[in-house]
Formats: sequence, C-alpha cells, structure tokens
Amino acid sequence: MGLFDLLKPDEFVDDLKDLQIERYFSMGKDVFVFDFDNTLGLWRNAEIKEDLKDMLEQLKSKGARVFIVSNGRPRELRGLDGFSIVWRAGKPFSMRLRRIFEGFEPSRVVLVGDQIFTDVITGKRFGFYTIKVKPLSDREFLGTKMLRFFERFLLKRWKGS
Repeated sequence: MGLFDLLKPDEFVDDLKDLQIERYFSMGKDVFVFDFDNTLGLWRNAEIKEDLKDMLEQLKSKGARVFIVSNGRPRELRGLDGFSIVWRAGKPFSMRLRRIFEGFEPSRVVLVGDQIFTDVITGKRFGFYTIKVKPLSDREFLGTKMLRFFERFLLKRWKGS
C-alpha cells in the first residue's frame, strides 16, 4: 500500500443525500462528524439546506452523536440546535480534536467531508471511517483551491485503479 492509498477515503459519495445511514448503523457506526464549509453549507455561510437539516435530525433521532467540525470562523448556524459544533478545528493536525474524540471508539465514527487534505486525513489519523463528498460549490478559500489541484490528481489515480 502506497502513500496515495493511505489518503484514499473509505467511500466516495456525490451528494450527502446519498449517504446510506442505515448501512452505517448496521456497521456499528453511531457517531457522525461532518465538515461544514462546502459539505453541509456553502463557504462562509451559516445556512444548511432543509433536507440536510432533516438528515442530521434523523441521525440524532436514531441515537447518533452528531458533530459539525470546521476549520472556518465561528458563526451561528440557523435552525440547528442540540448539535456539537467545533469552529477553527485545525484539521488535519488538531490536538483540540484529539481531546474531543479521545473517548470514542474509532470504529464507531464516520467522518464526512469534501476535502482529502483536511477532512479525510483527519479521519484517517483517528482511525475513523471516512467519506469524501463532492464540494457544494467551487467558491472557497485560496489555500483550498490550491489543494484541489493535488486532490484532482489523486482522484484520477484512484479512478484508474
């Protein structure tokens, strides 16, 4: 297994609506960690689409712990109550996240995000099941745009194998 394979998410999903929630529960997963910017909402925004709010509420109603973890600036997410939200998380090398998740069994956690070099690496470091989704928009931080170049290289490599 090469370095590139270590970065590969466990699963690719085009849209969050395609997440197979029941399958994850049947796999023993009951902790869900979502990136915010370009995963649940647009970059620098505080809105989450209603269908995505419904999905988060569905997870919570089934007894799952749901976290929203973002490297972005703090903001009030409208219409979301009762969820653990971590802003300025410092992914992928965050001691803060290590402290938050140290009591969790890694095999029970699913991390969902749109970026390989922050979200997927974070999940892999902690031993979580990782899901890469397509970003909601191409509007994003300049540094992220630069990392997308390398991400495209990896995606082409994985599709060819």
